[in-house]
Amino acid sequence: MARKQGAAIRTKKYERFRGVDFSTDPALVDDTRSPWAPNMVADMGGMPEKRPGWRTLRTFDGRVNGLYDAVFGGVTHQLIHAGTKLWRWDENGEDDPALLAEHLPDERSMAVYMGGNLWLFTGDGLYRYDGVSVCSAVEGAYAPLTVIARTPAGGGVSYEAVNLLTGTQRVSFLADGSSTVYVLPCKVLDRVDAVEVNGAAMTTGWTADLAAGTVTFSAAPAAPAAGAEDNVTITFTKTVPGNAARIGKCRAAVVWGVGAASDRIVATGNPDYPNYDFICGYADGGYWPDTNYAVIGTDETAILGYRRLGEHLAVIKEDNGQDSTVFLRSGVLDDDGEARFPVKPCLAGAGAVTRFGFGNIGDEQLILTGSGVYALTTNSLTAERIAQNRSIRIDPKLLSEDLSEAVSCSYDGMYLIFVGGRVYGLDGRQPRSYQSRSDMSFAYECFYWENVPARSVLRRIESGRESLYFGTEDGRVCRFNTDIEGMARYNDDGAAIEAVWSTRADDDGDPMVLKTLLKPGNAVTIKPYARSGAKILFRTDRDAVAWQAAEGTMDIFDWEDIDFSRFAFLANDGPSEIPFHHAVKKYKRLQILVKNDAVNEGFGVYAIVKHYAAGNFAKQ
Repeated sequence: MARKQGAAIRTKKYERFRGVDFSTDPALVDDTRSPWAPNMVADMGGMPEKRPGWRTLRTFDGRVNGLYDAVFGGVTHQLIHAGTKLWRWDENGEDDPALLAEHLPDERSMAVYMGGNLWLFTGDGLYRYDGVSVCSAVEGAYAPLTVIARTPAGGGVSYEAVNLLTGTQRVSFLADGSSTVYVLPCKVLDRVDAVEVNGAAMTTGWTADLAAGTVTFSAAPAAPAAGAEDNVTITFTKTVPGNAARIGKCRAAVVWGVGAASDRIVATGNPDYPNYDFICGYADGGYWPDTNYAVIGTDETAILGYRRLGEHLAVIKEDNGQDSTVFLRSGVLDDDGEARFPVKPCLAGAGAVTRFGFGNIGDEQLILTGSGVYALTTNSLTAERIAQNRSIRIDPKLLSEDLSEAVSCSYDGMYLIFVGGRVYGLDGRQPRSYQSRSDMSFAYECFYWENVPARSVLRRIESGRESLYFGTEDGRVCRFNTDIEGMARYNDDGAAIEAVWSTRADDDGDPMVLKTLLKPGNAVTIKPYARSGAKILFRTDRDAVAWQAAEGTMDIFDWEDIDFSRFAFLANDGPSEIPFHHAVKKYKRLQILVKNDAVNEGFGVYAIVKHYAAGNFAKQ
């Protein structure tokens, strides 16, 4: 026979909420976290509220492979890579999009800004946008001066490296006054482009033997005065098959330089050279010296991206379980003032899974790996570089996604991962939760959103304010409604956002005692909005699904936003309670879910309080 307990009224209050926790059973989650809270995000005080919605700005023909912006002449230009085309479009203007380029690959691309140009890496050609038009970076690529102080018969001093983007190069000679045949450093040329003597272009008076690689003058150029410099320059082209494709096939890049500079592009992602990366010339994305490359680790794993770590550049590769995954590159000037970029292994075990999975929270650099989101940090005791997991509370659900298709960005103090129409977020604005006092490892508070079909993302900053855009598989360019004031921000393209905050499946400290939720004394404290409301649902250990127990609205009177179907005289803009007068008998565990699924309603949860009485021991 069951033994009866005292029937004293007990109180349980859930408050000081933080974020979601998918890392453990819903019955074991901490009271401050939720095992299920879709479409909630912390407000500036750390309390959960409904995320802002988004809207479609324009639809393009083809999936959106990239969204970019750059400032030219003080004006921000927006570029959209949709399908095989590149467009410029100003969402605030009335003009139709301007077509900038066609025949691009229908794959995700990446762009970086340097030297007054936006450089677009597509995997099938490098493109340059100068604020007016787009062209292949091969067009007008820098022709290096490869040899100086050369005599007509040969020799000379190597000066600049060959440009991978073009076979065109220049050679300067010191004329001797008698030689008419000038030997170039290459044979079997495509063409001789130009000949200059004493700075003047010669269109006649010379012939070229392309097979032999020589230029013959009808009259020998005069020798310069004593102590003068080279006075004959010959420009020629010899195309090396595959050279331009080394850069053109790259699909990932970062701007970097010696020290704190940002005057060089480092590019990678060429499937023919998976563990190579290439560095452009100083402040010129149209010059890629054929000597400026590095072979990093084994060719079994590809380089997927980069993160800046102070004056170093972290090179991040895939993880094969054996080799180093992170290498550190430094930039130094040698005795001749030339830049050198030595690379050394840093650590293993933090391999990336996508070229688009990098970000940061503050100065902490983050990598999306096959084991979660890892931070590149330094051990406080040994000063060695290590990688620490920062996403343990969302990993079970995050790692069930196809992360090779994920894209990420840093936004408003958060790191956001977009994959499969969902968003997994790490919140750097809330206090960190430390796992161990010994190594000071910690995890970020996390959140989870649904119905965000992003294929590409863009964070923009204008007048000091951040905004967030994304492109979709079906060609839409969308923007989160953070720029919209009032309740109109709370919809996804006109559809309701279903936001929920749920408690854990709570046994109130004793799973073998049956409890009864009392009818009076229970309420949800919600955040004040011009229009808000909530549905309260219960799920006990006897229920397969949650069922609705109560519902209420809570509006603040606002002359600018009046709904006469639910007219309210409430002018107090403080938190308010929605009571739920519903008894629940003989449960072992009770989960309370607070939901808002109305269009154009704000929603936030401050606290949940319940009163219950303990009863008999449970028989099973």
